[in-house]
Amino acid sequence: MATLEVESRGKLEVYYEEEGAGEPLVMVGGLTATVEVWGKLRGLLAAKYRLVMPDNRGTGRTKAHQDDGDRAPARMAEDLLGLVDGLGLDTFHLMGGSYGGTIALSFAVKHPKRLKSLIVACSHFGGAEKVAPAPGVRETRARGGAPDATEVERRAALETLFHPETIDERPEVVAFYDGFKRRFPISKEEIGRRNEGMAAFDVSEQIKSLDVPTLVISGEADVLVPTENSRRMAGRIPGAELVIINNTGHHFYSERPEASAEAILAFLSRIES
Repeated sequence: MATLEVESRGKLEVYYEEEGAGEPLVMVGGLTATVEVWGKLRGLLAAKYRLVMPDNRGTGRTKAHQDDGDRAPARMAEDLLGLVDGLGLDTFHLMGGSYGGTIALSFAVKHPKRLKSLIVACSHFGGAEKVAPAPGVRETRARGGAPDATEVERRAALETLFHPETIDERPEVVAFYDGFKRRFPISKEEIGRRNEGMAAFDVSEQIKSLDVPTLVISGEADVLVPTENSRRMAGRIPGAELVIINNTGHHFYSERPEASAEAILAFLSRIES
């Protein structure tokens, strides 16, 4: 556990954690995620790589001393650049999940030569051809997190994140998720800033010429960021590999960390061979 002060349109104190040794793999979390989101996956990946995992601006323990409120993925990629420069990482592997995937894509199209590889998890490329969730999905997720939510509403919200089998058969996965979300709550105002930044995000054309070895990975039954987004993304990025993890939803790497790690490590081993 450490913090690093970087300059990113003002002073930013980035909280990050490291685990493992070897080639660096920087992991960027999602819309409301803190470092804790990586759960069991981090230990599996750290067996072969040096993981660097930050809390994003406006989330968890990272503190922006001057903050313009901009949460566009490209803006957050500037914070990421400050972190990797501050840590002296000239080249590295980069993984982003969900909102973190849009940050990773924004970084990749601007700084491709800094990347040994790119892993985009349960995310999208933005623009008109992005596949939006079905009507009501985001409202269902938000309603399920309200203090007065009924059990039916809470269950429906969980199904926007996890496969029904996970909820029924592995309640410890849901309990772990609930635990760190309660520990690091995020305000409606902050969520609004992020949604506003995401609304304008669009790298759909830039990724067609992206020259970085890329893995696109997603859960089979993701309804929050529909799995079709990953299929479309893999079809646009030259040479990209696509992996779909069966019997999982949006949080596939929490639901099946072993299968997720196996796919990620296999991809990275091919890159380095």
